[in-house]
This record gives sequence, structure tokens and C-alpha cells, in this order.
Amino acid sequence: MNQKFIIKFEQGTLEQSYKIAETDVVDGINGVFEMLDDSFIKEVVAQFITMRKAFFESYERYN
Repeated sequence: MNQKFIIKFEQGTLEQSYKIAETDVVDGINGVFEMLDDSFIKEVVAQFITMRKAFFESYERYN
């Protein structure tokens, strides 16, 4: 896709996408998987928590 790797994480109704130019990754798709280490995954999970909290707070203000 436009010479980019797209990494997508989904949790319920929430989604996070990351686009990385192929030229920024050493060793192709294997390099992408190397980037997805435990530290990165922990940050993704933390972002989902933040996203869910923001959504529910907004939803409560709406109702």
C-alpha cells in the first residue's frame, strides 16, 4: 500500500493504525515484526485504555 507497511491493532470498537514507509524498515516485514516488541505493545495497550476512557467520558457528557 503506497510503499508502506500498515500495522493495525483492534480492541473491541477501538482501532490504532501505524504506517511505516518501507524505506524506514531494515529487513522488510521481518524488521516490522522486530519493532513490535513488548515495550511497544505495552504502549499500544495503554493507548487503548486512554482512548476508551476519553470515549466513555464523552459519551457520558452526551447522555
